[in-house]
Amino acid sequence: MARRKARAARRAAALHTNPDSAVDISLPDAPATTTSLPPIAPQSMASEPPPPGGQAQARQEAQQQQQATTTTNSKKRKSTDAQPAPPLETTIINGITYKIQPEGRAKILLPPVEGGNTTEVFYNYIQKFNRDLTMTVTRGFGEILEAERKTPKRQHRGGVKHKKRQKVIDTNLEANGTEQVDIDMAEPTAQEDEAIPQPPTDNNNNEKPRFAVLDALSATGLRALRYAKELPFVTHVTANDMSPTAVEYIYRNVQFNDLTHIITPNHDNATGHMYRTAFPNYIPSPTPENPFKMRLVPPQKYHVIDLDPYGSATQFIDSALQALEDGGLLSVTCTDAAIFASTSYPEKTFATYGGLPAKGDFSHETGLRMVLMSIATTAAKYGLYIEPLLSLSIDYYCRVFIRVRKSAENVKKLSSKGMVLLNCGAGCGAWKVQELGTLRVREHDKRRNKQQQQRNANDIPSYKYGVSQAVESGRCGHCGFKMHVAGPMWSDEIHSAGFINHLLSNVLEQETVKEYETLGRVSGMLKLALGELMPPPPPREDDAPTAGIELAAAEPAPANGQAVVAVINAEGDGELNHRPSLKRKLKQREDATEKEAKEDDDDDVTKTPGSTSFSRNRNPTADPLALFIMPTQLARVIHCTAPSVSAFRGALIGLGYHVTKSHCRAGSLKTNAPWDQIWRVMRAWVKIHPVKEGSVTPGMAGYKILYPTVPGGEQEEENEEEDFGDIKFDEALGREKEKGKGDVLYQQNPGAYWGPMAKASKKGLTAEESSKLGNAEKDKRRREERAKRQLEREKEGREEQISKRKKRGSEFADELVEEVKEELSCPVNGGSRESDGAQYGLAAISASEIERLEEEMNA
Repeated sequence: MARRKARAARRAAALHTNPDSAVDISLPDAPATTTSLPPIAPQSMASEPPPPGGQAQARQEAQQQQQATTTTNSKKRKSTDAQPAPPLETTIINGITYKIQPEGRAKILLPPVEGGNTTEVFYNYIQKFNRDLTMTVTRGFGEILEAERKTPKRQHRGGVKHKKRQKVIDTNLEANGTEQVDIDMAEPTAQEDEAIPQPPTDNNNNEKPRFAVLDALSATGLRALRYAKELPFVTHVTANDMSPTAVEYIYRNVQFNDLTHIITPNHDNATGHMYRTAFPNYIPSPTPENPFKMRLVPPQKYHVIDLDPYGSATQFIDSALQALEDGGLLSVTCTDAAIFASTSYPEKTFATYGGLPAKGDFSHETGLRMVLMSIATTAAKYGLYIEPLLSLSIDYYCRVFIRVRKSAENVKKLSSKGMVLLNCGAGCGAWKVQELGTLRVREHDKRRNKQQQQRNANDIPSYKYGVSQAVESGRCGHCGFKMHVAGPMWSDEIHSAGFINHLLSNVLEQETVKEYETLGRVSGMLKLALGELMPPPPPREDDAPTAGIELAAAEPAPANGQAVVAVINAEGDGELNHRPSLKRKLKQREDATEKEAKEDDDDDVTKTPGSTSFSRNRNPTADPLALFIMPTQLARVIHCTAPSVSAFRGALIGLGYHVTKSHCRAGSLKTNAPWDQIWRVMRAWVKIHPVKEGSVTPGMAGYKILYPTVPGGEQEEENEEEDFGDIKFDEALGREKEKGKGDVLYQQNPGAYWGPMAKASKKGLTAEESSKLGNAEKDKRRREERAKRQLEREKEGREEQISKRKKRGSEFADELVEEVKEELSCPVNGGSRESDGAQYGLAAISASEIERLEEEMNA
């Protein structure tokens, strides 16, 4: 520790030797020394310039760096995103000194805090990884969109190019004197002599296709600056904020980075701006025949909308979905993890996200899936469906990147992509999944004849939608505790394997991305997300279609026998031969009844390697690796020594299951093994590492897991009958590949109170100052509560001592009275009761006085 402090002191001394750290940087085409910007608002330029303090600023930066280094070393925490940085350069603009904060290829002017005008606009250094990840994902999305634009329309989406009837204006007015218009579109268009105004563009961007980005809650405009600086295909960026002070700083930063031709600062409510973008106004377009004629301004929607509010983003989702282009990217951040990933405020969770939170170690992933379900249900109202490209739970917030498309057919699948979770939160922690709807694919739809099949050979498959069956009662089948409901939430995959592979293979190798300070964490998080996806199963030899008679659907015939079964002859002509006869209907009904009875006898949970305690109605598109488990928590249930992650993973892999890590939490595993196999592996581990005698009692959740019920109904005292010969805790088999050079898989908190900064203060404090003040108040309240508890304990101790003394005194008094009674009731040396006190030197006491004394004592 002494060496570390000495090194920190030497570094601070080296910084003191170079006191002139203030650098006067001027804007392009502006005089040197002092920079002058156009006036924005009187209040922003009326502050007094701070005294020249280059040496003081350097000393302050060195002290802060030394303090941060000492704190980091004392707490032994590693940090990759918050390393001590050198002192920031400064510049003087209109007499006010600003610090220049670089990030990526952009630079922003931090508001002055010494002798100048403080403001509520702040630079959130905690979200640097969020911004680097956003630039990486948006770059990959832009490259994919550019490739899709080069292909014919709708071809990249698996469809065909549809021809739309448009208005045809007959210009030969002299022949008939009237206009022949084929009206097929309700949306009005402009006349030939009316030019539709287009947004101004720079000469350098004329050849680029339009790519518009909206930073809806821009603050200092840093995200907008990075969009314009680092993404070459971006043609227009709107930096919007409702705070007038924030818009002033956005405009100042845009000018400082010379990006006025790309970025447009906008002072507006984010929701209102996005609604007006989706539904533009009609403007006057009078003609001699109709002076009241109006024409619609063509909407200019955005290709990327970035929502990063303070708290939940649900209030902006509806307007953002409508202001987004078909196939656009929606980037959403929700920082209220205490709401969507905690059971502390279930009423607030349901009001905000339309679902209930889950209790368990996987609460952050269930919250992430609940956010996705909230966005999907909002989009479905407008005929839109979502494609999650990347969904991550990071630190104290979640970040999702979603591609939004318009398709009525895919909107119908939303019910099959939702689930309700039944969680044993108070017991062993196991869960079950209740599907909301079912989805089955008709591989051979025989309702069409042969000619229709040939014409629609490339058509989308036919689906059968239904309602899922309920799982068993609300008791855990492993420990017997009650199950709790959570959701609804997203049950499909939360990442896109193709998109993540594109980011890892192409985007991360580009020079601009290599300059990111958090590149290691971006790469590590992407690799963890890619590992969460189930690899596709290998093709089977029996997948080829068989000739002969085939039914219309892969599902069994309904029990009511009302469905019409299309029978295909051996030649495959596709014609409907005949309807089922009455005898055949009765046979189908009997077969369906037998099958239902057989399914009722079986367990409701499928015990195949392709499910994790999911119901038998699990949809084919559902994510088999929905939630994760933690070996340490499993060991806590049965009170045994926890197995290592490699040993536990090797045991499951040896049984033929797929196991991978989860990006949400270190030490977590995702597997498609059912819960009965997971607890079987833990019982095998307990056989090697026995549980301490008496640590598990019959009333605990782990007792029934360790001693499962035998067919006779009694509990097994020892698992002698259970065979664990196929379970081997092979750490070499379970050890994953070593991470890449520089990859950071799980970020550790670099300091105390790591989390979102305080909200913008209206008391003249910056958000960083408000956060420090709030943390100091937390420390003060914590000290006061600790002292209060100490006083309460001391008070309780004193009261207990006093009560004990009183109790001992009362007992002593009772004993003394009894002794006196016994002595008075027994005469000494033949004396009478009247003279019993004479031997003690006391006056004689009569019998009546003794009786009166006893009555007073009894009263």
